[in-house]
Amino acid sequence: MSKQEDPRLIATRTHALDASLELLQEEGVLAVTHASVSALTGISRSTLYRHWPTLHELRNSAFLRAATSQVFPPRTNGPLRTDLTWLLGGLVTALNETPWGQVAPQVVAAAATDRQARAVINTFMQDRFQYVREAFEAAKSRGEVADDVEVNPLIEMVIAVPYFRKLIAGLPLDHTWLENHVDLICRLATDQTTA
Repeated sequence: MSKQEDPRLIATRTHALDASLELLQEEGVLAVTHASVSALTGISRSTLYRHWPTLHELRNSAFLRAATSQVFPPRTNGPLRTDLTWLLGGLVTALNETPWGQVAPQVVAAAATDRQARAVINTFMQDRFQYVREAFEAAKSRGEVADDVEVNPLIEMVIAVPYFRKLIAGLPLDHTWLENHVDLICRLATDQTTA
């Protein structure tokens, strides 16, 4: 039988990560240091160093905290337009209304030079890509999309375009955009079927 972790350690880590995420959102990645988290929480720096020996580990744990969302099964009961609207609606909400939307640009920037940050964003994206892949596979099984349609570029469009629009172009992600984007993806998927 494995030994359970001391609840006080869990509480300390949670408090420190909440503070780190607050700093990320309000002041940016450079504001997250052992000293700043200690000042905000009252947790000693030596305790913080025991949990996160390096600054990268502390910041990446905060990134991971922002990236962690409620796990839910992808919606794949169709039609494809409904499934994609539901999936993209969740992504749009995350980018517009959750800590992830505020922190994501910093994770992307950190990922350029830090393997741990790259792993955080890769894991986050792999999960989202898998959700969309399952929606396309279900559409294929229903006959909405032909079996020979290459869905990888469509999956990339579903996920990457909202990030580009929000984080690079600075354009809004609203209901009208969402409907138009889903229409485009569905047209591309079915146009390949009839080509």
